[in-house]
Amino acid sequence: MTSGETMFPRYTLAPAQLSGDVLGWQLHRDGRFLDCHETFLDAFDRDLEAAMDWADQVTGARQDWRHTRAGGPDRWTAVHSPQEDDGPTSADADLMRSIQPGTLLVAVGAAGSGKSTFAAAAADVATVVCLDALREEISGDAGDQSATPAAVERQNLLLEQHLAAGTSVFLDSTNVEPGVRAQLVERARRHGCPIVALRFLPHLDTCRARNAARPANRQVPDDVLVWQHTLALAATPKALLAEGFTAAHDIVTPL
Repeated sequence: MTSGETMFPRYTLAPAQLSGDVLGWQLHRDGRFLDCHETFLDAFDRDLEAAMDWADQVTGARQDWRHTRAGGPDRWTAVHSPQEDDGPTSADADLMRSIQPGTLLVAVGAAGSGKSTFAAAAADVATVVCLDALREEISGDAGDQSATPAAVERQNLLLEQHLAAGTSVFLDSTNVEPGVRAQLVERARRHGCPIVALRFLPHLDTCRARNAARPANRQVPDDVLVWQHTLALAATPKALLAEGFTAAHDIVTPL
């Protein structure tokens, strides 16, 4: 550790068999046991979200949890350090470098989940098509929802052009609705190109804080934000693969 450098605790949240047939969650800090809790709900996705809320209470701070199973069973890690506040993690940068040319990369996430921030890294390997930017191009206001139909039409035209040319594309829009994703999967199939889902799922409170910091014309109503976050939560990697995506990844976003 260099002089003046601050080390932040590393937390790991993992499902576990607590005792006998009692299943639950264990929370570790820097590899040491910290606390445990029985399962919260029957539905795994909801149970996971409840476990994250519980872990946030134990740690005393909101964390962004990242799923991993590298070198072991499923677990979720949260690492908060100054370096990670500057952009996508090195693991996500490695993911982008591994993308096959001609791939359609589809962001899946609520407003304020970090999609546009990640687009800066994606721009190194893919052409970014951003729905907000297209709305601004059409109407002069990125938050003008009345321009959305024309922006989507323009978006689809650009996708056709880029995919036909074999260009990798990062689609920067929410894409939380299965019907919207189904159209994108069909478009990729027509062009014979891989389609990869990148799910952005920080805690809802993180999305709310980022949304509140936006200009008034760019803010999403809270009920819409909750709806988007709920749909993104349901879009598990397993569900996305079942929809026809070539691959699906959870992306870390800075706090």
